[in-house]
Amino acid sequence: MEIKTKGVVLHRTFVGEKDAIIKILTESSGVISASAKSVKSMKSKLSAGCSLFSYSDFLLTESKGRYIVTSASLLEGFYGLSANIERLSYATYAAELASAISPDADDAKAIIPLLLNTFYLFSNTQKNLRLIKCVFELRLLCLLGYAPELEGCVECGDTEEICFFSPAEGGIVCRSCGNIPDTQIITPDTLSAMRYVHNADNKKAFSFSLPKSNIDEFEACTEKMLDNLIGYRLSSLNYLKQIAGRI
Repeated sequence: MEIKTKGVVLHRTFVGEKDAIIKILTESSGVISASAKSVKSMKSKLSAGCSLFSYSDFLLTESKGRYIVTSASLLEGFYGLSANIERLSYATYAAELASAISPDADDAKAIIPLLLNTFYLFSNTQKNLRLIKCVFELRLLCLLGYAPELEGCVECGDTEEICFFSPAEGGIVCRSCGNIPDTQIITPDTLSAMRYVHNADNKKAFSFSLPKSNIDEFEACTEKMLDNLIGYRLSSLNYLKQIAGRI
């Protein structure tokens, strides 16, 4: 059976001298793995379309749950990512996160535009890369149906004296209910930024800046929510923190 779909290459592992197995976030089937023959050959017509982070038109042959890439026409390559180790590390994390959540086809259609916009910003922008990461994480949670409660305390519903965020409970916590374990401090500016991202569309969600202290708070909230959702810490996130700590 032949399948035509647009998709983003999230991961690529070379097999033998020329072939590769690529993991693709597709519009038609969510995340799939497919064999790509001879992609390391200089003459390969699949090489560009099957490169890491590429957004391509794919023609796939499927048999008994196995996919083979028949053709891959590159739509966007995001080549700027490979020129900088920090930008590459951020993009690798975003790709692994998109893979780890294993979205179905309906979710994939919503996530792909967000992922492409995030890759573009990681590749080209002078904005703070950590803030872009935070926005991506929160928008991803929202698209998957795990949007945090950001209007009233998750324990009592109070909208006053919001001081904390509980990743486990999935939302903000007021001062009176602040004895919940593992809460994160959240200041008004960070809460306003998270509310903005929650309500904006994918492109406008990135159009602001924050001081480092607020980014620290934002990042603590989204990372721990995703840890709880996935059930483990992604290896690419650990590596990203090592890289960011050295730059």
